[in-house]
Amino acid sequence: MKSGKIMAALLAAAVLAAPGNFALAEEATPAVSAETEAGQGRLYESQGLKLRIPEEYDELLLKDTTAPEGSFFAVSEKASVEAAQKAGETESGAGWIFSLGRLTAEQLHEKLRHDMSGAELIAKDSEGGYYIYYHPTDVRYVRESQEDMVRDQRQWTKLNAWGWDYVHGDFIKDNGLTPVTADNSNIGIYLANFIYGQPEAYTLGKNGEAPSTADGFSPLPYVEKLLYGASYRSAKDIQMRKFKYYTLVLPREGVRLDFFTGKDGENYVQEVHEGWTNYLYHATYQDKSLKAYNVMAKWLEDLKAYHEKTGTAATLEAASAWGEPKKNKK
Repeated sequence: MKSGKIMAALLAAAVLAAPGNFALAEEATPAVSAETEAGQGRLYESQGLKLRIPEEYDELLLKDTTAPEGSFFAVSEKASVEAAQKAGETESGAGWIFSLGRLTAEQLHEKLRHDMSGAELIAKDSEGGYYIYYHPTDVRYVRESQEDMVRDQRQWTKLNAWGWDYVHGDFIKDNGLTPVTADNSNIGIYLANFIYGQPEAYTLGKNGEAPSTADGFSPLPYVEKLLYGASYRSAKDIQMRKFKYYTLVLPREGVRLDFFTGKDGENYVQEVHEGWTNYLYHATYQDKSLKAYNVMAKWLEDLKAYHEKTGTAATLEAASAWGEPKKNKK
């Protein structure tokens, strides 16, 4: 992640997602839906949205529907909140497990341009809203004694496992939402800055050939395919197929991204900064048939057609000064 942005992102997430006044008062009184299904938990409502709480966990949790604007549910473990209150920790956020919030497209685009530690895009609705699952990046488990900590560890673990493994799917299903995710690694942040920040000229090339420059040709439909439903994770060195890569140069970010398919048939991206160590990422997509190489090929084909149609210049020799992709040195 971009280290300079991490702390600011964490603070912003804490402000939006913090569990209301859990440490100051008794549980808020959320509306309980009449649609409660026997054996499947209780449905709580907030701002027209539903959250399902399993019956076995319901009395162990505090459900706050008075969270700040943009957030509509915050869930914490009751015992941790009470233990923190007894210790005088009135603003600690003790026991917080997760919050759910809604963003506009513009808000989401801005958020994707920065580190999103503690925030996961999980869904969208038919009205252009996007839903974020906020979670702690540190441990919020509190008890009055070490003995209590050991005794209740299993309960805390089960509540957090439910919050992470099941809340997403139930929330999406109960509210008729469409699942959607977006990458937020270095690669995802570069791509989001590229398409959602100020427009910039960029260059696109293949196999180390002189690249095509683009100033006025929108990268949006191509980059969104590489951003949403994607995951870029650090990878060990992998041998690329010789002369089978596409290069995207983003001058404002000072980065070159090499997209290629490894000999194992998997998607990879190499992050290159002049004078820096190169970093390699393994790319996976929810759409198993998607190949980044094919997206880049179509993008370059359309870019060249754009130049032919408009009669604009298509090359920028200086953009190839960094040379061909080098072997990963990570």
